[in-house]
Amino acid sequence: MLYSLGAGAIIHALCFSPNRYWLCAATEQSIKIWDLESKQIVEDLKVDLKTEAEKTEDTHAATAYKKKVIYCTSLNWSADGSTLFSGYSDGVIRVWGIGRY
Repeated sequence: MLYSLGAGAIIHALCFSPNRYWLCAATEQSIKIWDLESKQIVEDLKVDLKTEAEKTEDTHAATAYKKKVIYCTSLNWSADGSTLFSGYSDGVIRVWGIGRY
């Protein structure tokens, strides 16, 4: 083993950024993005279900907020690395603007 990155008990998905300098992990609590050179977390993305449920009439968000249990099951970067697409257990694809790396 070269090194380890603490992500939590369960990791649902992993993907590299297009430049291969960042590693993204879907964990139980959030989506973590590590800079592989510094081995530091550069982003820790969390879904605010209460805000989503209030902003929309989306039944998926409202149901998930009531149950309070959703997790990311899939991840993929845009080709330019500025956007991260994440698929969740509530049937919603969430799109994150990450910015240039």
